[in-house]
Order: sequence, then structure tokens, then C-alpha cells
Amino acid sequence: MTSSLTPAPEPDPAARIGGEVRARRTAAGMTIAELSRRADVSAAFISQVEASRSYMSIPTLYRVAAALGCTANALLGTSESRPHVTRAGAGPRLPAGSGEHTQLTRLLSRTGDDVRLESYHYLIYPEDDDQEWFEHSGEDFVYVIAGTIAVEFDDGSELELAAGDSLHHAGMVGHRWVLRGDVSAEVLCIVAPGG
Repeated sequence: MTSSLTPAPEPDPAARIGGEVRARRTAAGMTIAELSRRADVSAAFISQVEASRSYMSIPTLYRVAAALGCTANALLGTSESRPHVTRAGAGPRLPAGSGEHTQLTRLLSRTGDDVRLESYHYLIYPEDDDQEWFEHSGEDFVYVIAGTIAVEFDDGSELELAAGDSLHHAGMVGHRWVLRGDVSAEVLCIVAPGG
């Protein structure tokens, strides 16, 4: 029996995000300079994002969304009411940082203004750059499928998680993941944004 649910083609995340940022900024009567100040990024960066010439890291995506008064999901595109299928290996890739060797995470869940759940699949390799520090409203649930990571918090504490371990924490505490050892890790992260 074949499912009638076929995945839609994946549009370029940079184009999708750039168009949403521009549309929401202009609808709010906000200048590029004002948005850049509120999101703590340069005006040149916002211009590049709106022109689809630059990608945003996930932490920056959350800051820009908060500055625009929406969720990261809203900037990632419009939602569909039907079930969303992400096939193995598919899904938009979003950078976890801004370095040359940043981790690329796959977005697994559907997007849009009315979507509250966000789920990401991470493959973290020893040669990857460190993640950027990240904070957002809401909650995170982290499940380690393989390997070992440390979840560092900006208060100086850290928790080590190995395969099969999970962590549920508040998103407003600055956090990032660091690979432990020389073996890659696979992690599922589910975010329930607040606000």
C-alpha cells in the first residue's frame, strides 16, 4: 500500500527566510537598522539575508524572529494543514553556527505561524566548529541517539549525555552542545517555543 503523503519539494531555506524577514519587517514598519539593533546583528547582514545571499545560524534565526515578534517556525515558511513527511536524509539544512565547518542540522518538522513544535536532527562530527551560544523562550528536549555530547550552560555548569540519555531544560538559559571524544554524535532536539 502506497501512502498518498508525498513530501513537497524543499525550497532553499535562505530564500524562504529572506522573503519572510523582509515581508514581516516591512509590515511592522521597521527599518533594517532597527531590526539589526533589536536582533544584535549588523544591518549589512540583514540586507544580505533579505536578498537571500546569506544564511542565518539557528541562534541568529531565533534572535531575528524575537525582534520581529514571531517564532523561528514562522520565518521558515508557511504551514500546511496536512501531515508533514520528512524522508530519511531530507529536510532543510540549517547551520548551528557561522564558522566554515559549522554543524548543519536537518529540520524535521513542518513550519509556519501556527506550528508550535520544532524538531531538529543533528549529526555532530569531530571536525565541526563549536556551536554558537543559544537562548530562546520555551523549552528544549534533547535525546542522544549515538555518541556523547556535553550540554554547556552559560552559568558555567554542564551535563554530559551519552547514547540513550535525554535532557529537558528551559531555553532561556544560554546553552550549546560540545562533542565529547573523537566519535561523531547523533542527536534529536525538540523545541517548544514560548511566548
